[in-house]
Amino acid sequence: MKNSFRISSLVFAFIIFASISTISIAAENVAIPDDCPCKGSITNLIDAYHNDKVFKVLIDEAFKNMQPLPEGYMKGGNPWIGKSFADLIPFFVEWSSFLPEAKGSSDNGLKYIEQMDVFAYKNPFGRTAFQTSPGVEIFDLFVRERGDFLSSKASTKYVAKWLADARIEKEEYVQPDPTAADGGFKSYNEFFSRKFKDIKKVRPQTMPDRDYVISSPTDAIMNPIPVTIVDGSTQLKTKGTQELNIKELLAGSRYWNKFVGGTALSCILMPNTYHHYHAPVDGKVLETRLVDGALIGMEDFPKFAPADGNVGAHGASFGAFESYARGYFIIDTGDYGLVGVVPVGLSTVGSVVFKDKFLKAKGPVAIKRGDELGHFLYGGSMVILIFEPGKYSSGAIKVRLGNQIGIFDTDLNN
Repeated sequence: MKNSFRISSLVFAFIIFASISTISIAAENVAIPDDCPCKGSITNLIDAYHNDKVFKVLIDEAFKNMQPLPEGYMKGGNPWIGKSFADLIPFFVEWSSFLPEAKGSSDNGLKYIEQMDVFAYKNPFGRTAFQTSPGVEIFDLFVRERGDFLSSKASTKYVAKWLADARIEKEEYVQPDPTAADGGFKSYNEFFSRKFKDIKKVRPQTMPDRDYVISSPTDAIMNPIPVTIVDGSTQLKTKGTQELNIKELLAGSRYWNKFVGGTALSCILMPNTYHHYHAPVDGKVLETRLVDGALIGMEDFPKFAPADGNVGAHGASFGAFESYARGYFIIDTGDYGLVGVVPVGLSTVGSVVFKDKFLKAKGPVAIKRGDELGHFLYGGSMVILIFEPGKYSSGAIKVRLGNQIGIFDTDLNN
């Protein structure tokens, strides 16, 4: 797997030197409860820290190099400052059985995800620790084990509270048992990936017969990606650059060069919203692929997900997603060229799921705008839309009369 960033020769030399010179390994006496859903991955994390000298150096140096967050971004500042590996284990133990709760107009669904993402904030050691072996495999196992827990009956504890939240609009969704407080959902993931009763009624396509209309692929916070789409021959990115390597993002698709010089949009899904994604245009799906990758390690999470909630706004860096777990669809629209649809698993989402008809297709698959492409399970998630040069100017999002432009803070009336 290709790393999402390049370690400078100086940092690499430091890691090698430190790993060779580190002989003694202090033992942490940390107990993992027998009923911990992620006991296997947490045990592997402890074993790797004790037995892999390079991994130990990365973790120790990550803690030594923790950076203060922007003022006011997170209550109490960076939670990892002044901590050590011994604090990482109870954090993962607590996270493994954490269940998100709805609280008025907000929720705590990103509580542990945000804390894990700031572990790598402007910290190359923190990013490397979980984007290279053995860290990447350990975290992947953690996500799979946690996913099993979120697909179990035990994970339904707070589903009733979610359904009581007006923002969920439960009456619009299919519920296994509408008379039950928890809707009859068998797991949190089943609730999270709920489907509309009648999507054409609750999410009608704007002017469905007009082929020049582009629709949002899902319920999302949408922003133009103000970057220059470049190819693999561009010099390595440095801090502060705004370049999106389309060849890496599309994992070498035979169509990647069509998008060089083009435009892009980000569509960020939030924990309380609908988590299926749909075709933004009419056309034919020419190519589909799921791509394994990292699940954490963003250099500047506060800039990507600012305190004002405008996730992915101008100034956010999207380069890290070139090596995140993701998938892509290449859609041929005919007159308007190719459109790339790239679902990305952010921060513990290992579940980028495509509908079988696309994965098993032997040739192009015809689609209409609004047709379902796939879905995500719990965690942070995003869909990137990519357009050929000269086909779509993504400097601003255009809406029509009657379309939602925002929602009121329902907490104000409680």
